[in-house]
Formats: sequence, C-alpha cells, structure tokens
Amino acid sequence: MTISLVDKENRMPLASAHSGLLRLLIVEDMEDDALLLVDHLRAGGWDFEWCHVDSAGGLREALAERCWDIVLSDYSMPGFSGSHALDMVRERDPDVPFILVSGAIGERAAVEAIKAGANDYVMKDNLARLLPTVDRELREARSRRESRAAEQERRRLAAILEATTDLVAILDRRGGVRYLNLAGRALLGLPEASAERPLGLADLFPERVVRRLTTEIFPWVRREGSWSGETALLNGQHSELPVSQVVLAHRDVSGRIEYLSTIARDISERKRFEAELEHRASHDGLTDLPNRHFLIDRFSSALQRARRHGRCVAVLFLDLNNFKRVNDSLGHAAGDALLREVARRLKRCLRPNDTVARHGGDEFTLVVDDLNHAESALSVLSKLNTVFSTPVDVGAHEVYVTFSTGIALYPHDGDNVDDLLRHADTAMYRAKSSGSSQYRFYSPEMNARGQEFLLLEADLGRAIEQGEFRLYGQPQIDMRSGRVAGIEGLIRWHHPQRGMVPPNDFIPLLENSGMIIPVGEWVLREACRQHRHWCAAGFGSQRISVNVSAAQFNDDDFLGKIRRALREEAMQPQRLELEITENVVMQDPVAATELLCELHALGVRTAIDDFGTGYSSLGYLKRFPLNVLKIDRTFVTDLDTDPGDAVIVEASISLAHKLGLEIVAEGVESESQLAFLRQHDCDLAQGFCLSRPLPEADVPALFPRQWN
Repeated sequence: MTISLVDKENRMPLASAHSGLLRLLIVEDMEDDALLLVDHLRAGGWDFEWCHVDSAGGLREALAERCWDIVLSDYSMPGFSGSHALDMVRERDPDVPFILVSGAIGERAAVEAIKAGANDYVMKDNLARLLPTVDRELREARSRRESRAAEQERRRLAAILEATTDLVAILDRRGGVRYLNLAGRALLGLPEASAERPLGLADLFPERVVRRLTTEIFPWVRREGSWSGETALLNGQHSELPVSQVVLAHRDVSGRIEYLSTIARDISERKRFEAELEHRASHDGLTDLPNRHFLIDRFSSALQRARRHGRCVAVLFLDLNNFKRVNDSLGHAAGDALLREVARRLKRCLRPNDTVARHGGDEFTLVVDDLNHAESALSVLSKLNTVFSTPVDVGAHEVYVTFSTGIALYPHDGDNVDDLLRHADTAMYRAKSSGSSQYRFYSPEMNARGQEFLLLEADLGRAIEQGEFRLYGQPQIDMRSGRVAGIEGLIRWHHPQRGMVPPNDFIPLLENSGMIIPVGEWVLREACRQHRHWCAAGFGSQRISVNVSAAQFNDDDFLGKIRRALREEAMQPQRLELEITENVVMQDPVAATELLCELHALGVRTAIDDFGTGYSSLGYLKRFPLNVLKIDRTFVTDLDTDPGDAVIVEASISLAHKLGLEIVAEGVESESQLAFLRQHDCDLAQGFCLSRPLPEADVPALFPRQWN
C-alpha cells in the first residue's frame, strides 16, 4: 500500500465540488497507472492526499483506517477484480463515489458494474472524462449525504413528535390531514395504521369546532401567522375532549402559505379541576346543594322559560322547625348530619329541572319550574309530607322533620326573582306564626284556593267508600264503518255538596296523594263489570279502554290486579285496552318492556296515549308490544288552522300503519277535522263532535248507531 501526501509547495486551487483536503483511494495493480491518475488530477487543480492499494487485503486495511472521499479502481487485476473492490467499498460506505478506470473493460461489463453500484467508468486511454466525472460524483455524493442527514434529522424530529403526548398534525391549505402523530390518533381513538381513507377536519373535531376553524381560526392564521386558544377534539366515544390548541401557518421561500400545523393538548383534567372549583363556588359545602347565588341564576332561567311558554313557577321557602333544639341538645355534628339528610330527601321530591338550594342556616329554597297551574305547587307539599313522614336517624336518636313553608308564584305574586323570593320569605314567616308545620301562599286568594284543595283531598279519602265515583264512557268511532269500535272509560266524581267536580281538580290530587292506585283499580274493575253487562245485552264485540297512571304502572301488583279483575268479571282479555302515556313507559324502558310483554301474553291490548307530547322517541314503538297509538288532542284541535299540526297528524297515521298499529285521534270537535281524518285513513276518532262522555246507562244506546 502506497500513501502520498499533497505537495505543499505546489498546492493548486480546490475544485468547487469539494472543500478541504480530498481523500483519494486508488485500487490499481500498476503503480505507473496510479501515478498517471494522480498527475492528471493534480494537473486539473485538485488538492488531495491519496493511497494506492493493489490487493483485497490492502483495500480492506485502507477502508478500515479512514473514510475516503472517492475511489478510482482498475477493473481487471491479477488475483483481484474491480467487481470485488466495488463490493468491499459498498459494504463499507454506500455513498462514496466509485469510478472504474480501466483499459480493458467492455461495454457489457461496464453496464453490469454500474448496475452493481459503480457510479461511472473512464477508459485509461481517454482520461479527458476523468476530471468532470470526479467533480460530478463528488457533488452527487455530497448531495446524497446531505439528503441522508436531512432524512435522519427528519426521523429524529418524527420520533420526537411520535413520543409527545400532544396531538400534532400537519394540514394542507384546505384542511386535509397530511400527518397525524400517534398521540393524536390515541386521543381521537383512531388505529395506529394509516392505510384508511385520508382524514379530514371532521374526523378530528366536532362539527361546531370545524365551523369555527374554517370560518374564524384559519382565516386569522393566514393573516397573522398563528392562533392559540381552547377548542375540543372528538374522542373514540364520539364525545368531546377539551384541548388547548395552537395553529401555525408555514410559508415557502416566496412567502406563500404551504401548509398549516396544529398542536392540541388534552386539558380535560384542568377542566375537571375548574369545574370542581366552580361547583364549590356555587354550592353549599355542607349539603352540596346550590347556594343562594346559583339559586338566583337557576330561578332567573326558570322565569325566562315561563315567560316564553306561558307557564307558572313556584318558589317555596322552607324553615326547619325546632332545628336549634337539635343543635343545642345533640351538638353541631348531629345538626350537620340532619341538614345533609334533609338536603338528600328534598332532592328526591323534585324533578331534574327543578332546583333546591340551601338558603342559609336551616332554611331551604325550592324553585319548581314549568307548572301548568298554580295549584300544582301543592303536589310538592304532598311529596314533602310523604318523604318526611319517616324520622331521620341522627346518631342514636330519631328526629321528625317538619317545615314552615312560604309559597310565592309567578306570575301571580311577582315577575322578577327579588320580588318572588321576598314574597315567599314573607309567606314563610306568616306560616311560622300560624303554628308548627304550616304553609302559606303569599296572596290571600291563593291561600284560600290552597285550603279548598286540601278540603277536596280530605273528601277524596271517603269518595270510594261512599260510592261517589262514576265511570262515564266516550265512544271511539270506526272511520270506515261508522260504528262504535270501543269505549274509553273516564272517571267522574259526584261530590255530595259540590256536585260534579272537574277531573282536572281531583285527578292531580289522587296522583299526589297516592290514592290513584286504589281508585285506578276501581276504574279497572268497573270497566270490566260494565263490559260484562254489554255482553249480556248482545254488544260484547266492542272493547273498553282505561287510563293507567305512572303509579299504577309501577305498582308491583299491577299485573295481578288485572288478572283478578278479568277472572272475577269474566272479561275477555282482548276486549280490555290499557292507555299508557309515553312518559310512563320511558321512565324505565327495560321494566316497561317486561310488563308490556306480560300484558301482551295475557291478551290485553295496550295503547300509547298522548302520542307526540312526551319523549317522542320512535325507538320504543318497534321495541314495545303495542296495539294502538292515540294522537293527542293538542294536535287535533288546530288541525284546520295550523299546517304543522296537520303534517304531524298525517305523519302519525302513516307511521302507525307502517308499524302495524291502530291509530286513534282524540279531541275531534268539528266536521272538518273528521273529514281530514277520513281523507288520511285514520282508523278511529273520538271527541265531542261524535259524542260527549255518557253515564253508564246511556252507553249501550250508542252501539246500534252509525256515524256517517
């Protein structure tokens, strides 16, 4: 092996393709040919150190000693070949230029050598190509090394991006996702593989965030270069994940936006912490009920809804009686335990949209939202009496809880939060001054009305025993034949002093007091008894339907009561129809399905009453074993004047028929309504236009009639 260093005195300018001292390795069995190459390169202006080897061992040693910038190799050498040298060099360094310089290489051999990895070949008898070939290959080698370094840098950056726990994405100018790191896929619940369809913004963000990105954020980024703020991602469960997001614009050398990038960090833990702080700021620390500030906010929202929809809102001030005595005799820990249990029971009295708050000390405030009538506030009092009828265990003691209650009503007693709270507080003090466990409405008129309802509730207790209830019947007319297909049994109360009490006055009292269960059983048996009399008169083909309340439907013995009534009154099950509202069956769909299946197996028909006014979830129609849908009277009343109601009725009829259900329209009061229902193939109709509810003695006269 021969190594020759550059002649310092005759140093020539460096070629443009290489900076620094060029390291040249020559593989050549003829030393004179090697020197010829050295002289030719030096004459061309190259500044280099060089090494000459003529065997495989020499080449291996030279490759091990240092890195070379370029290799010039003969093709045919005794005991050694250019092909062998090429393999050894490529194994060591795939980028170093390897140029064959030979006087005996053929065209075919040269082509095969280049296919094997040689960069070029030069004939010894024509070295004019050597200098430009060396210059070109050094440039390309440098480019390959720079590209490889850039690729390595890209891989390092990619490894960092893949290792981060934040979502990192690269977006094209239209929002298409060109790159998404593993952390981003994990946050979004996407598989690691990227062979699926190209991702878009809708795969990463909720619809509202996509709109904000495209209409607000991206235009801002294109103008300003960057944006940061809070948005949300779509996680694997299609719910929102709050994130802190940065969007950047990246421009090319001409200043034109080439692509966008975004980084999103999961801030759900921070949001949970903020929500906890907010909860603490808006809730009482002892009972976890809303405090006064949160109460006012909820109360204001309830009043806004009531104004829009023409509803009532009740606010009740409750003051615990004798709480100071509990604190003084049993200690503050016992008093705190009592307040926590009172709060828990109060929450049980209310619906989800109502509010119960701790107003301070031993005072609580209830806001009851979305009431049909002012008198409905009495149902809350009834629930309070029921819930607090059992004592509260405080350590080894039992404490009976009673309240002094003041009630103010919107819109009767005020139209703003401050007035209503003040009036309820005033009424509460009046109740407190009247004795223990009293309540007072703010206005004398409402208080008198409340007393009237309490008297009615007391009278209801003996109405069954005194035989004051009646079961009237309203016919359901077959729209095709004009004949009576069924009778709906409707309860009426003939009070000995008041006369006929409107159903709207006493049915809510029955429901609130729990008396609806025995009264409902009476209605069921009375319906079966009346049907038995129709059969005896030769009219047994008609069916009779009765309404079922939520309390009845949830009664553990409901099915047993039906079986006993059918058996004892010799009633055919298919002639009995039970009308149940949407809200009742949707309170517990699983239990409702089981009960409806048992009724279906028994042969009893079931109808959904007030269809379209409750949950309006069409899924139950195919899941529950039903026979009939009853279109609520609210849609029928304005059938002539409201196109929306007409569309709803028409769609309900079509839906019922497609599901194999019978459809009944109730509340029909005009011939034009009847004509519309006939035109759209409604099965049955009932209402004052056809017949008012009739006493038992008058019902059989309906059966022979025909309504045209």
